[in-house]
This record gives sequence, C-alpha cells and structure tokens, in this order.
Amino acid sequence: MGLLPHATFGLVGVLSGLISISVCSWLASISEIKEFTPMQYGMAVAYTVLMGVWLGAEAGFFVVRYQPRYDAVTEADDEEDNELMQSRSDAREVDPKVGFVAKSQMGALRASGEFVLYMGYVYLCDRTLVFAKGPKQVSSTRFWCVNLLILLVGIATLRDSGPSATKPLQRDQTEEWKGWMQIMFILYHYFAEAPIYNAIRLYIAAYVWMTGFGNFSYYYIKADFTLLRFAQMMWRLNFFVFFVCATMNNEYMLYYICAMHTFFTWMVYLCLVVSHKLNEDSKVLMLKMFSTTVLAVVLYDVPGVFHAVMKPASFLLGFHDPLHPEFTDDMHEWFFRSGLDHLVWIFGMLCAFCFPWFDKQLQAIEEMPSQKASMYKGALVLSTLALGGWYTVQVFMLPKREYNKVHPFTSFIPIFCYLVLRNASPTLRRYHMHLFAWCGKVTLETYILQFHIWMKTTGLNGSPKFLMVWLPGWFYTNFLLTSATFLFISYRIFKITVILRDACIPKDNSKIVQRLGGLCVGVLALYGTGVFLKG
Repeated sequence: MGLLPHATFGLVGVLSGLISISVCSWLASISEIKEFTPMQYGMAVAYTVLMGVWLGAEAGFFVVRYQPRYDAVTEADDEEDNELMQSRSDAREVDPKVGFVAKSQMGALRASGEFVLYMGYVYLCDRTLVFAKGPKQVSSTRFWCVNLLILLVGIATLRDSGPSATKPLQRDQTEEWKGWMQIMFILYHYFAEAPIYNAIRLYIAAYVWMTGFGNFSYYYIKADFTLLRFAQMMWRLNFFVFFVCATMNNEYMLYYICAMHTFFTWMVYLCLVVSHKLNEDSKVLMLKMFSTTVLAVVLYDVPGVFHAVMKPASFLLGFHDPLHPEFTDDMHEWFFRSGLDHLVWIFGMLCAFCFPWFDKQLQAIEEMPSQKASMYKGALVLSTLALGGWYTVQVFMLPKREYNKVHPFTSFIPIFCYLVLRNASPTLRRYHMHLFAWCGKVTLETYILQFHIWMKTTGLNGSPKFLMVWLPGWFYTNFLLTSATFLFISYRIFKITVILRDACIPKDNSKIVQRLGGLCVGVLALYGTGVFLKG
C-alpha cells in the first residue's frame, strides 16, 4: 500500500478537523444561546474528531483505489518464499487499513459522519437565526385539508400484502396505524389544532399499547430474553434522543415519548422475564399480568408512592419547563405524561396474550357459510360501533381537563374498537396504505426532529411554538420544502441508527457489557474534556 494513503489520511483528517472547529466556532458565534455546557463542548470535540477521521479515511482509501499496484520481482527458485509473501499480502488485503481505520469499518464511519452533519443542521435550524421563525398559522381548514390530501395520496399507495396476510394485526397494518397517527400528531403541532387534543391523547395511548403488545408478543413467542435483544431495543429508543439532548442542552423529558416507551418496555420485560420458564402456563402468566397491573395502580394511583419510587431518577426524568415555571415539582411532567397511559400497555399485553384466540374466532367466522358469516360480521361491527358511539358521547367529547382524568381508565375502548373494525374482514387485513406504513417506520425520528428542523422551539427545553420559515410569505411552498427535508433526514437517521446499532452492539453478551462500559467511559471522557475546555 505504501505511505501515501496513510499520509493522506493524516493530512486530510487534520484539515477536516480544523474546518470542523471553524464550523463549531461559527455556530457558537451566531447561536441565540451563548452559554454552553461541558457536555456540549465535549460533543463538539467528538463531532470534530469523527469528521476528521471519516474524511481522512475516505481520502486515504481513495488514494488506495487509484494507486498503481506493483508486483515484487523475485527469483524463480524462491517459490516457498513467494507463497509466504503472497499469503501475507492476501491477509493484509482482506481488510486493509488506512491509518487506524479498517476498510470494514467504513460503513459505520460514513454513517457516523453523516449523522454529525445532521446534528449540525439541527443546531443551525433551532439555535440560530439563519432560518427565520414565524408564528403558527392556526387554521382548522388548512389542517383538515392537508390531512385530506395526505389521505388521498395514501389511498393511491394502497398495496396488497399477499394472500398469506390474512391474520389480524399484520406488521404492515400496525406500521400503517402508527404512520397515520403520527402524521396527524405532528400536523396537530404544526397547525396548533388544539380542538383535537383528546384524539392526540388517544394516539399516544395507542403507541403505548403497541409497546405492550409488540414486546409481549416477541418475548412470549420467541422466549428471547437475551441481553442482545434488550440492548438493541434500548439503542433504538434512546440513541438519537441522547445526542439531541447532549447537543441542544435539552432535558430528556422534553421528548417524553422516548422516556415512556423505554419505561414501559422495561415493565413488559420484567413481567415476562421473571420465572420466564413458566410463561407457557397460562395461569402463571395471567397471575404475573395481574400482579403487574396491581403494581401499576399502586405506583400511580396511591398518593405519594410515585414520587417516593421515582425520586432517585429525577436527574434523568426531572423537567424544568420554562413555559410553566409554576410547576415547582420537577417530576410533575413525568408523572403527568406517563400517568395518562399507565394502564394501556397492560391492555396491550392482554391483547397479545389473547391474540391466538381472537385469530381463531375470525378464522371460524370466515369458514362459516357466507350468509351466516355476514350475519356474524354485521353483528360484530354494529356492536363495536355502538360501543364506540357510547365512548364518543360519554368520554371523548369531555373538555380537556375532565377527559384527562378518565383517559387512563378508558383509552383501551377506542383502541379495541379500532382493532375490531380494522380486522373485520380478510380484505381489510390484506390491504394497507404504503405511504402510512413507510411513515410508521420513522415515528421516533419525526417526533424528535419536528421540534428542531420542521418547527422551531422557544429555546432551552422549549416547545415548538414557531414554524421554520425558509420562504416568508409562501406558506405552502415553505411547508412542502421544509416537510420534504424533514422527512428525508428522519428516514436517514432511522437508517443510521440501525447501521450504528449493528456496528456498536456485539453478539456476545460479555462483549456487550464491555462495550457498554466503554461507552460510559467515553461519555465521561467527553464530559471531562468539556469541563476542561469550558475552564
């Protein structure tokens, strides 16, 4: 290979690092917030090093690719030495290195470098005035027209999941469900459509229901309680939000859905992992779920218990809302947000447990004579609609504060109604709208990024009270351009999260623990570096 690729790696790496330092300094100079934390200094160092290593390695391997190759001239009678040299050369070529970067590491390194660029863009959008911020255009007409147009596009992307997709709650269906809810959720923020608050609460409850349903189904069927699976899930839920919090100096609870999914995933895991060899016994499993329900009720509904139990985690789950300084209890946000859905995840577990029975009943109806099957389906749909109508009148139409009081104990009703109606026939189960299913894959990323690159917040721990304005006076053009960028970056960060998960989490449990320890040491080192730089 020679020295040229290594020299190129070092030279380009240093130049890239210097450019990154200049960019960080420029962002700091135009930032609306001038006080930076040690962790922000540390993250700036990490981003600078990553950019230097990535671009240096790219340049080094570029030189390798176009560097002339020379074959060594040796004596014909030195065949044994030739074979030895050739074997060593082949070994080196299996995974060549430039500097200390191996060719096999370039995929993860490229993903890391791309991620750094997106984090810089996030900071540029929300902490500087390079892009203007404008007031929200509160308009129910606009809100519903945009939703209608998206629905029409969604219908145009209708797809058949295939003849085998006749079981209820196929993956495409649940992704579609997540997708259309997420679109309405973020548009609710974009247009400040306060009248649909109760519906948004139900959408969040449905996401938490899926946490219970999906995790229970996996652990119950696969019986895979390995550290690998759990570590991958925690990575998926918290990788991106960690870097956003560290870069933007926001508290974890600003992105409360990440905290809720993490907490309830832990709860499902603990419910099933305890005496997991007995999970095949339905009575034991029902007892465990009942005990979990009692635990949740005591934790949230017995005064004083929640704060006593959660107080040690206040460093992570505490929140100081600049828009509501009257909340002096830093655990208020966590208690309120998680308390609204502290039971629906258990309903999700119950649905997963009863899923085989539900599927069997649907199949039995399909096997009936057509007239009898239609009668049964009609009765099922009508009774479900009646239940949904009663819920709408008695609960859903309540004012916001009154609704919040009953939401934890009633949110399972509309979820149940949706499950029945969405799976009432094989045709409904087979077809899904691909647009919404695609959006359903990036709900975590769109939830976080809406704060910073689609809208703009009020500052530290701020809510997205403003719109991102690229083209003043051109509302719909601006909406389309910022939305396209927002969705593209959301999808790319989703892909990057998966790439880095596979690169950073080894298959061996002991190595996972070692890697976790290394990550903790790395974070502490970055913080220490930040303390030093901050002076």
